[in-house]
Amino acid sequence: MTNEPRKPLMRCLGEFFGNIAEGIRTNPAEENRQEVSRTVEEHVDGDVTLRRTTIEEIEIHPGSEEQS
Repeated sequence: MTNEPRKPLMRCLGEFFGNIAEGIRTNPAEENRQEVSRTVEEHVDGDVTLRRTTIEEIEIHPGSEEQS
Protein backbone atom coordinates (compact mmCIF):
# COMPACT_ATOMS: atom_id res chain seq x y z
CA MET A 1 0.00 0.00 0.00
CA THR A 2 1.08 3.56 -0.50
CA ASN A 3 1.57 6.10 2.24
CA GLU A 4 -0.66 8.62 0.46
CA PRO A 5 -3.88 9.51 2.26
CA ARG A 6 -7.12 8.42 0.60
CA LYS A 7 -9.11 11.03 -1.28
CA PRO A 8 -12.39 12.06 0.32
CA LEU A 9 -15.58 10.97 -1.43
CA MET A 10 -16.53 14.56 -2.32
CA ARG A 11 -13.16 15.07 -4.01
CA CYS A 12 -13.65 11.92 -6.10
CA LEU A 13 -17.16 13.01 -7.09
CA GLY A 14 -15.90 16.48 -8.02
CA GLU A 15 -13.18 15.01 -10.25
CA PHE A 16 -15.67 12.61 -11.82
CA PHE A 17 -18.22 15.27 -12.72
CA GLY A 18 -15.45 17.68 -13.72
CA ASN A 19 -14.19 15.16 -16.28
CA ILE A 20 -17.72 14.69 -17.61
CA ALA A 21 -18.21 18.47 -17.90
CA GLU A 22 -14.86 18.80 -19.72
CA GLY A 23 -15.97 16.14 -22.19
CA ILE A 24 -19.20 18.00 -22.86
CA ARG A 25 -17.42 21.34 -23.42
CA THR A 26 -14.69 19.89 -25.64
CA ASN A 27 -15.09 20.23 -29.40
CA PRO A 28 -14.65 16.73 -30.89
CA ALA A 29 -13.47 18.20 -34.22
CA GLU A 30 -10.36 19.73 -32.62
CA GLU A 31 -7.09 17.85 -32.50
CA ASN A 32 -6.59 16.08 -29.21
CA ARG A 33 -3.19 16.89 -27.71
CA GLN A 34 -1.87 15.89 -24.34
CA GLU A 35 1.36 17.20 -22.87
CA VAL A 36 3.39 14.33 -21.45
CA SER A 37 6.38 16.13 -19.99
CA ARG A 38 8.09 19.50 -19.99
CA THR A 39 11.70 20.11 -19.00
CA VAL A 40 13.48 23.44 -18.74
CA GLU A 41 17.25 23.85 -18.59
CA GLU A 42 18.62 27.30 -17.89
CA HIS A 43 22.24 28.45 -17.85
CA VAL A 44 23.27 32.00 -16.93
CA ASP A 45 26.69 33.29 -17.94
CA GLY A 46 27.12 37.00 -17.27
CA ASP A 47 24.67 38.95 -19.43
CA VAL A 48 23.61 35.88 -21.41
CA THR A 49 20.92 33.38 -20.43
CA LEU A 50 20.55 30.14 -22.36
CA ARG A 51 17.18 28.50 -21.80
CA ARG A 52 16.21 25.21 -23.42
CA THR A 53 12.62 24.02 -23.10
CA THR A 54 11.62 20.56 -24.27
CA ILE A 55 7.92 19.70 -24.52
CA GLU A 56 6.80 16.17 -25.30
CA GLU A 57 3.22 15.80 -26.53
CA ILE A 58 0.92 13.06 -27.72
CA GLU A 59 -1.43 13.79 -30.62
CA ILE A 60 -4.43 11.55 -31.14
CA HIS A 61 -5.68 11.80 -34.71
CA PRO A 62 -9.35 11.20 -35.53
CA GLY A 63 -9.96 7.64 -36.63
CA SER A 64 -6.78 6.29 -35.04
CA GLU A 65 -8.83 4.13 -32.63
CA GLU A 66 -10.33 2.24 -35.58
CA GLN A 67 -6.92 1.25 -37.01
CA SER A 68 -5.86 -0.80 -33.98
